[in-house]
Amino acid sequence: MRISQVSDRTGLPISTLRYYERRGILEPGRSPEGHRDYTEGDLAWIAFVQRLLEIGMPLAQVEEYARLRREGDSTVPQRLEMLYRQRRELEGRMRKVRTQMDFIDRKIDIYRRML
Repeated sequence: MRISQVSDRTGLPISTLRYYERRGILEPGRSPEGHRDYTEGDLAWIAFVQRLLEIGMPLAQVEEYARLRREGDSTVPQRLEMLYRQRRELEGRMRKVRTQMDFIDRKIDIYRRML
C-alpha cells in the first residue's frame, strides 16, 4: 500500500512516516516503480511504534529498538529489557499522578465542606 494510504490509516502525516524511515524506524519495501510499498505487517509495526511513543519512550530509544528488531530474535533479551525499563518509568509517572490526584481530591473535599 502507498504511503498516503498508510498516512490515512495511521493518522500520521506523510512527513512523519518519511522521517521515521530516515531514522531507520520504518523500512517499507518498494514497488517495481520505486514507490514505497507498505504491508499489513508494517502497519502493525507502526501501531507498536506509536504506542511506544505514547507511553513516553524517547524516539532515540524507539530507533534503537527498531535496530535490535531488525537484527532478529537474538536481540529479544535487549528489547525485553528496554520494555521493562519503560514500564518502570511508566510506573513512576503513575505514582506521581496518584499523588497529584490525592492532593486535588483533598482540596476538593475542603471546598465541598465549605459549601
